[in-house]
Amino acid sequence: MNKLFKISLLINGVFVILIVFALIKIGTPRYLFYLIKNRGQGIVSLKNHRHSHLDMLKINNGSIIMLGNSITAECEWRELLQNSFIINRGVIGDGTFDILERLTPIIEAKPKKIFLLIGVNDLLFHPLSTISENYEKIVKRIKLETPETELYLESILPIHNDLRQNGLKNEDIDALNQQIFELSQKYAANYIDLASKLKNTEGSLRKELSLDGIHLNGKGYQILGENLKKYIEKK
Repeated sequence: MNKLFKISLLINGVFVILIVFALIKIGTPRYLFYLIKNRGQGIVSLKNHRHSHLDMLKINNGSIIMLGNSITAECEWRELLQNSFIINRGVIGDGTFDILERLTPIIEAKPKKIFLLIGVNDLLFHPLSTISENYEKIVKRIKLETPETELYLESILPIHNDLRQNGLKNEDIDALNQQIFELSQKYAANYIDLASKLKNTEGSLRKELSLDGIHLNGKGYQILGENLKKYIEKK
């Protein structure tokens, strides 16, 4: 019993040391509790503020819309692609349900082109069948309500879980990309395979293109820009 008690004390001591080390690295205990409590709420707040901001902005006819989640939102597309007609309609944390809710003003503006990159956030919460169904609703609405708009469906980007565990799997992303490709064929939309441009030999996002394994750094966006430029400039 005495031996077990000593082992228990040792384990508890190591655990306390690790907690203290984590607090030093992250900050004060109050800040740590703040992060745990408000991380999800903070993303929702960012989404709501961004949505309300975009609702107040007018989209000119003939615009080129970059539509999606944080991958889209975090890029300065006009500067990257050197095109003043580009409008960024990316929102951090958005999924297919969100795109469906805010699609009307985009469709009513009759944009020249829409580049859609959405679905990776859905994989955290919804089965593939639900995501595919929502995605098809988005595509159908665009094709039916603004048929002159050229629609580009971008593949979901790969992730790298060694940089940060995010609950996603590249196998699921690949399966969703196959569904998106099939929808592009069904509705005569353009499919752009960006995923293969960012993968390593194991099928994950290349480490040098991200800090957290899911969002892109400057080098990652440069690759996207190089592969999207010809579609942006296409008459």
